[in-house]
Amino acid sequence: MIAIDTNALIVLLIGLIDPQRIKTHKRTSIYDEQDFFDLVSIIESFDKLLVLPNVWTELDNILNRFKGDEKYQYIIKTSEMMKASSEKFIESLKGIESPNYFDLGLTDALLLELAKECDFLITSDSSLSDYAMANNIQVYDLVKNRNERL
Repeated sequence: MIAIDTNALIVLLIGLIDPQRIKTHKRTSIYDEQDFFDLVSIIESFDKLLVLPNVWTELDNILNRFKGDEKYQYIIKTSEMMKASSEKFIESLKGIESPNYFDLGLTDALLLELAKECDFLITSDSSLSDYAMANNIQVYDLVKNRNERL
């Protein structure tokens, strides 16, 4: 299984809606189509994704402002991804009791716990990436991958 953070999931979802939109959306403008294609390649199949409810909620709070056809595509693609992936609930109390909560916040502290059960973590957050590597968790870091490619 693969744990994925909110920003990486946003890149994935916007790319599924329209890869060209990645460059123009305010949440993904540092990325390009190749970042999306690399992400899809590393995931291989959405049924490998393990997503926290917190991550889905963050994604929806950020992206559920599309209009017209993009809104329709957002609903369709989000539904498809939710149906294909798995979801795991971890109590918030576990996150705030984590020694990582102070530095990472609730969702990332929970992601770190989730990633311990997964093959690797996909993130674009350098702090989360550093903490994961310090905990011997394999990481695919979108920003690092992009920087190495450029």
